[in-house]
Amino acid sequence: MAIRVRSITAEESETLDLWQRGDDIVRYRRARVLRLSETDWRCPAIAEVLALHAETVRGVIKAFNEGGIEAITPQPRSGGRPPGYTQDVGDVAEDLARQEPPDEEGRATWTLHGLAKAIAARFEHIDTMSHEAVRRLLKLRDIAYYRAKQWLTSPDPHYERRKRRRDRLLVMARAAPDGTAFWLDQSWFSRWPYRFRAWAAKDARLRVAQRWSEKVDTTALYAALDDESQEAFLRWSTGQPDSEETVQFLEALMVHCTQNGLRFIVLIWDKASWHTSKRTHGWIRAYNRRARKEARTRLIVCQLPTRSPWLMPLEPVFGWTKHQVLGGRLFQTVAQLQAAVERYFHQRVAQAKERRDRVCVRAQPVPAQKSLSVL
Repeated sequence: MAIRVRSITAEESETLDLWQRGDDIVRYRRARVLRLSETDWRCPAIAEVLALHAETVRGVIKAFNEGGIEAITPQPRSGGRPPGYTQDVGDVAEDLARQEPPDEEGRATWTLHGLAKAIAARFEHIDTMSHEAVRRLLKLRDIAYYRAKQWLTSPDPHYERRKRRRDRLLVMARAAPDGTAFWLDQSWFSRWPYRFRAWAAKDARLRVAQRWSEKVDTTALYAALDDESQEAFLRWSTGQPDSEETVQFLEALMVHCTQNGLRFIVLIWDKASWHTSKRTHGWIRAYNRRARKEARTRLIVCQLPTRSPWLMPLEPVFGWTKHQVLGGRLFQTVAQLQAAVERYFHQRVAQAKERRDRVCVRAQPVPAQKSLSVL
């Protein structure tokens, strides 16, 4: 026997009309089911038109016939099953997860099973606890199992004092109209391919030839980066970087600074052996004495703390040059390698300067506009 909707009263008809004009899709479909059934549509036909199951259509009609509008009005959901553990259990789980396990565990980190046993031991009303329940409790507090990142620290006992001196000299150089700061560093480059990343198929993995007994052509680059203008002063070493190479680079750099009319520069570099040698320090003292007499650019040296590459902005520039530009390329001559390095080095520094300029422009306060008086 086919199921038909009973006669609809005037009040029920008004409510159904409101449901059909509303935005609630559930109310709209239930109102349409009743209206179509009222015009002698069968349940399978109604289900096909409204993309419902035939049993769903029959259920709506039966509920309306027995209970009216209230029986088919959508009810708010209960929100699911109530949590099985209280807030206190979650707090204990978070505290234990942030601590090291006791010696009895025999591990340096907790396992979910170990945490479950430790949490259950803290509460009398919890006999056993599953490891999955512990994982869900920690997930609600954004705690998951991660691999620890390596964090570099400097072994220099005077790290803070030397870093404060660097910051103080930077502020002085940036504030002076006739002074600036230079970052100086060196890096080795090889004519052979480097370890690199690139697109490749799974069955055709990338390979880099490793040199064994063959002679590998290498060359070292001296670079001085102007902190204000972001201009790079480059010079290739003729051999191993040493005191003589460093002195020659400093002589060329100071001639360049004197020609630009600088009164002083702050030279910031690391504690490489050729930076701290007697030959280099002796040349710096002699040059500053000569600079006073001949009106040349004065040189103020600032050494970074031991093993603190994060304080040197040239380190990421060297790294990007090696891995992004050189990659798997094999240069035929050292001159080609040097030309490619210089080209990308200047390009990378120019991009960094554009980003810094945009940040400085956004950081500047917007001047207030003057209001025009209407006469």
